Amino acid sequence: MNLVLDDLDRFTQSKYEEFQEKVEEVLRKYQVEYQDRYELIQKKIEQTNGNWDTNIQLTRGELLEHVAISQLLAFEYCLAAEKITKGKVSFEEMAEKLFGGVQKFRIGNPVKGVDDECLYGKSFDDETAIPVTSKLYRMVMNAGAQHLEYVKDGKMTGAVFIYEKGNMGEIAVDEHGNPVLDIATDGIDFKDLRKGQSLLNNLRQTAFHEWNHCSEKEILSITADTIPFEYECEDGKRYRNYDQITEYVTLEKNHDYQEPTYVISTEKDERGNRKKYYLNEEGTKKSFGQAVEKANFGLVKKQLDEPIYISSGLTTKEPNGKMHNIVTEGFVEYTARSMVMAIEEGTQDIEEGKYFEQVEMAKEVIAARDASMGKEGAGQTFADFLMHSSKLKRDLETRNVIKEDGSRTDGLHYIADYADRAKAQETEKWQFLSDKNMQNVCKNLGLLDAQEKIKPLGITETRKLSQEQKEKLEAILMSGTHPDKQLVDRVITEYSGILERENQFFEGIAKQLGYDDREVAQGTSTRLKQLDDTQEQLKYRVQKLKKLERTRGKDAFER
Repeated sequence: MNLVLDDLDRFTQSKYEEFQEKVEEVLRKYQVEYQDRYELIQKKIEQTNGNWDTNIQLTRGELLEHVAISQLLAFEYCLAAEKITKGKVSFEEMAEKLFGGVQKFRIGNPVKGVDDECLYGKSFDDETAIPVTSKLYRMVMNAGAQHLEYVKDGKMTGAVFIYEKGNMGEIAVDEHGNPVLDIATDGIDFKDLRKGQSLLNNLRQTAFHEWNHCSEKEILSITADTIPFEYECEDGKRYRNYDQITEYVTLEKNHDYQEPTYVISTEKDERGNRKKYYLNEEGTKKSFGQAVEKANFGLVKKQLDEPIYISSGLTTKEPNGKMHNIVTEGFVEYTARSMVMAIEEGTQDIEEGKYFEQVEMAKEVIAARDASMGKEGAGQTFADFLMHSSKLKRDLETRNVIKEDGSRTDGLHYIADYADRAKAQETEKWQFLSDKNMQNVCKNLGLLDAQEKIKPLGITETRKLSQEQKEKLEAILMSGTHPDKQLVDRVITEYSGILERENQFFEGIAKQLGYDDREVAQGTSTRLKQLDDTQEQLKYRVQKLKKLERTRGKDAFER
């Protein structure tokens, strides 16, 4: 990626100067303290033969400078793995796993003619798969970053892309032929660093998350010790633990595909979504779903000489192919955050807005499982997840859980089912916050745009409402044209109760999964909760005192 700093605002330019100085400073430190390991990562990147982006290029006037960000990220990823696993995974072992699973790494958008082999589809043999270099891919897959597995020359490999934020005008037009500028493609806004995380920690957290997805994948050798292909859960359903790959699709060599003109209309369908279609040669509107066929991406199906057996972390599938267990995102994300914290201890610059419920469940499982193993257990669950996640998956599958209604399931699906319901916004919390319920509340209070005002408070990403959150929420709800203190108090009390019940579910995971020494794990959780409450109270008092200082003067504050 090449950024012309002269084209960016002054604040963003200064942030790039800080970014460059920090990367170079830390790399010098690593090179001195860990020379052999530093050179190992350097060599691994070189061995990808250009399939790993190595630098972010910064252009100032006539000056071109290179920030060796991939060297830093890969080095820190391996060092962090060693730290969070308490040495159970060595730096060198993590380097082998990382570069064995991620043979292509891009910061910025995929390059046509170079990355066409990376396909986005439902399966390895999906003949409607889409090259990540196509415009169609950016139309249907609005992600800020992604990991992909694909087969190249008969072997399984992987790629990770961290995309650049842009707009659909580079991809699509409206029905009048004008570029679509009001709809953005997801990714990091490299050209504007005025808000959000620092660029360095954004790249750390994003790269570590996607690399963890690759680390949790396992190419299995089928032996007596391998997890079973299918198993019957306590709930009576059958699930599959891994995929058997016998054939795959790939792009024909030197196939230069051409795409039609994609249109995102200003019209909306019955669900309120902007209509999408493409234009054929005659300018006639055609169904957007047929765009794959029209583009003729030149995919060919090939047979593998030998089957590949791949386990995808904690995910399972029903025999019909339906995917389960969004909870795996919680383990991936919590591991990534822990890695960032291990590299920069005490940092407050962590993005915590994603996968709240999934992350909280991952925290509980990791703490309880490690504690159940005694003094030697510290870091073991992180190690299992990164190096052989099928072992962790099987452990969770073999734990029988009796739910409150008397029904049975296994440990994996006990947490995974809740994660799936949270994603679908079907839990008690999300039902309470649903548009249908909150619209009635807002209507009675004479409120407009309440949801947008409430969102920054972070009340969906907490186990307990802080005093500050309660006061701000009350102020928002009371700001309507028909304020009703009793109704507002009832809403806040009811939501606080919902959070308490969700928190009880989280804290009960260790007991439900039947880990040994679970009192130790739960005691740790309780002590941390008490510490969090104390810190929250202190933070609130300091804020009150600062407010007093502003309103009554410094002398009153000191008294």
